[in-house]
Amino acid sequence: MRQASVWFFAVAASMLVAACSAMQPLPDAASMDSPSAPDKIVVIPEFPTPGKRYVVERDGEQEVWLVKDNQGTLEFLDQSSQQLKFSIKLGPCFSFEVMRRPGGVGTHDFGAMGKPAYHTAPPDCRVWDGRTWTQTYAVQMPRLSQPCYYGAQRKAKIEGPPGDRLVTSDSWVVVTGPGVRGGSEQSAHRIVYSEKLQFFKELSPGYIGRRAIILRELE
Repeated sequence: MRQASVWFFAVAASMLVAACSAMQPLPDAASMDSPSAPDKIVVIPEFPTPGKRYVVERDGEQEVWLVKDNQGTLEFLDQSSQQLKFSIKLGPCFSFEVMRRPGGVGTHDFGAMGKPAYHTAPPDCRVWDGRTWTQTYAVQMPRLSQPCYYGAQRKAKIEGPPGDRLVTSDSWVVVTGPGVRGGSEQSAHRIVYSEKLQFFKELSPGYIGRRAIILRELE
């Protein structure tokens, strides 16, 4: 693990130069020193189960999230009227592909550049305690002629017994360049996946609000 940690921070330092410019993204990388016991590895499903409904508290207000299809479309519904408020689209491994702001103001389409934001797990959908991965992903900004390249550093923490484990993935994202206010921005994101729910337990990926907590599944 020590060698993996040195690798992680060496790559992380290089990610800080990611910019909104005509550049080639750095290659993605994930630590592969997996534990010897297979039961210590959590395999994240590619997409959540269609038809599932969850009661969610988002920024202090409750609503219902519906898994609309088998391609990761999540619909945010008003709890009382069941009317659609807005939707987002997940990528594989519970990543994020299309993030729309509530009210339809602004959209981050990670998938349009061919690489969703792998917050929850790397593209092989496997995580274990201490696993790290880095990613450079591009988002085309309407006001810029070139896409923004986001440099992300990620690390997973596993807690709980098999069948009821929580996977907490912390991400640190840095973007710099001419389209960024002040020349540089940094943000931290936390995604918690529940093995029992087979869904998120908590998430703060940006755009949809400061924080969402999944309270329970609706039968």
